Amino acid sequence: MLKAIFGGQNRKYVIFSITALALLMSSANSTIVATALPTIQHSLKADLSWTAWIITAYQLMTLIMLPVMGRISDQWGRKRVLIVCVAIFTTSSFLCALSTNIYMLILFRFLQALGGSGFMPTSMGIVGDYFKENRARAIGLFTTIFPLGGIIGPAFGGLILDFASWQAIFLINIPAGLMVLAMTYLLLEPDTRVNRTRLDITGISFLAATMLCLMFFLTRISENPLSAYSWLTWAILLAGALLLWAFLRWENMSASPVLELTLLKNRTFIIINGLNLLYGACVFGLMAFIPYYGRVAYGLSNLASGGMLTARALGMMVMSVLTSMLLNRLGYRIPMAVGFLVLAVSVLALSFSQHPVILGLAIPDFWWLALVIFISGMGVGMASPSSNNAAIELMPDKIAEISGLRGMFRQAGGVIGTSLIVLVLSRFQDKAEGFHVIFGAMFIILIAAVPLIREVPNGRRKAA
Repeated sequence: MLKAIFGGQNRKYVIFSITALALLMSSANSTIVATALPTIQHSLKADLSWTAWIITAYQLMTLIMLPVMGRISDQWGRKRVLIVCVAIFTTSSFLCALSTNIYMLILFRFLQALGGSGFMPTSMGIVGDYFKENRARAIGLFTTIFPLGGIIGPAFGGLILDFASWQAIFLINIPAGLMVLAMTYLLLEPDTRVNRTRLDITGISFLAATMLCLMFFLTRISENPLSAYSWLTWAILLAGALLLWAFLRWENMSASPVLELTLLKNRTFIIINGLNLLYGACVFGLMAFIPYYGRVAYGLSNLASGGMLTARALGMMVMSVLTSMLLNRLGYRIPMAVGFLVLAVSVLALSFSQHPVILGLAIPDFWWLALVIFISGMGVGMASPSSNNAAIELMPDKIAEISGLRGMFRQAGGVIGTSLIVLVLSRFQDKAEGFHVIFGAMFIILIAAVPLIREVPNGRRKAA
């Protein structure tokens, strides 16, 4: 009956809405967790170095599973994979709410990411299948869903945390997940593709173990600076290096590698995903700590701290829509370069934003921070649609797989960036001062990356 109601020309737009709802659920969850970081740390009496694993655990599992989910989606069917992923995400959200210590919560966040990692590549594959004639515009518009979740998540999360316990931020995923499950099952057409090839489980395991070793190494030093003199600390780092070597060697021999090493010989692929690595360090790493920065530097409430991420998401959404509409005219390079420059300047402004005075008028801290974060979101909104489509230009016949690889590099940037931020903060008694050092370093790195954008595919289309 539902298929009859939503059939014909409207069907693809209904399908777009279903996949967008799944992505919205994942996006809102990630920003709510970032807002709740100080509350969870205090409630579970955990050290910052372990509390940060709530973010990095999700990022790490997403990093590992994104390219896998992209390939599974291409081979096993979009609908089938999306249903399984939503079911896992919903169940693990309930388990997160039941956690009684930081280690249980970290474990269930790994499981939650196992489901959430399939949302982006599978949904983008579905959108690409149904909007072949306007793929670049449709995928560009689809990227605006993520910042929309960023608008809802922080504001809603701040309200929840002011009136309820942190467990509620996970429980709200349950009704949303059940709704997505029902709509996906009833409205999407059955999968016709079944081409099940072997998955590179060994390669995935090597990559996961490599990143875990790096995270444990940085966590040990963050938790106790004296551990830098321990042989065990450096043995963990050495083990990570050996596992990385084993991963690359295995991928070279595997019949169906998770990462085709021939792509690493492609200069354009390296540059695009190097920029994605930096993008992830800034957007998934640094920006996840903005609510924490608002709390420790300005003493903002949960709602006000979450408002920072809402401001960023608003800027992202506005510029993502505008940039997506102009991609054919502007190409990929100009929006990426301008976006990185805007992001760099706004990050630098954060380190000078305490008690600002403009034209003799004292600007309230909240509104100044909100303005700077909004501008940073505009920079991200300009860079995101163009970088998404630039990556797809490399393998246009494998949208889900290349989207998964792109996401893997971004999540890797998030994992490394988050771990390094915690390490730097552990060196400062005054956390606000530590953040200012981080902001300055990120500004330098972003500016240095801009010249590399010249190597990105142009992407400009001639007017018909």
